[in-house]
Amino acid sequence: MWALTQRGFLIASSYRLNFVGTYFGGALYVFFYALLARFIGQQPAAIAGFGDYFTFLLIGGVFARYLALGMKFLSREMENEMVIGTVEPLMVTATNPALALLGASAWLFVEGILVMALQLGVGIIFFGADFSRANWFAAFVITLLALLALNSWGILSAAFLLLFKRADPLNWLIDLTTYIFCGVYFPISLLPFPLQIFSYLLPLTYALEALRGALMRGQSLYELRAPLIALVIFDVVLIPLALLAFRRALAYTKRAGSLGQY
Repeated sequence: MWALTQRGFLIASSYRLNFVGTYFGGALYVFFYALLARFIGQQPAAIAGFGDYFTFLLIGGVFARYLALGMKFLSREMENEMVIGTVEPLMVTATNPALALLGASAWLFVEGILVMALQLGVGIIFFGADFSRANWFAAFVITLLALLALNSWGILSAAFLLLFKRADPLNWLIDLTTYIFCGVYFPISLLPFPLQIFSYLLPLTYALEALRGALMRGQSLYELRAPLIALVIFDVVLIPLALLAFRRALAYTKRAGSLGQY
């Protein structure tokens, strides 16, 4: 894992403009959230129970981007490895097959943490985001549970890529569902009732609800037990399903001799 993470860093940092742009772009997003909060107002009635709107936006935008990394990029990074022909040579080593195929994304999650820390820091220092009551331990547990659930979709996408040699055709839905139906920019209570039902079928909705409770209200894990239980249920259902699909897709490509094809 360490070797694959190092490799990811070396590749990413070799494209210097893109590497720097990742962090600069992350900081610009915080500026956008601050402008949006100023335009709409510091505390719209719909979020009166949370606190200021900028902190609400910052938590939604920063954590949604990080938690969605696995959904969007696990299959993309594996696709890149298949194109340049490094998957099959790595698979004949003693490396665990899942790590060989998915480990190329390891650096993305490390970099995601760095960008997330940068964005939160910029929000606190320059725009006055209020984390004075934050329960960071609860936020860590929530983030871990949400990552497990959301990365399951990324593993399913990787299984699709192994079988059909094309990226997941439903990836375009991720941004749509993330930023409209999961409460990134506004509480889902503002959605029409049928769309609220759809929102509660998505794990990110529960993750953002719990994260805002932990970071803006200082709520404990016990107080956040309802969204936490929902996230655990998603984990219990999605993780075995994703791993089973991935193992079967890998077994099929080995039998067909198509692992090195794209």
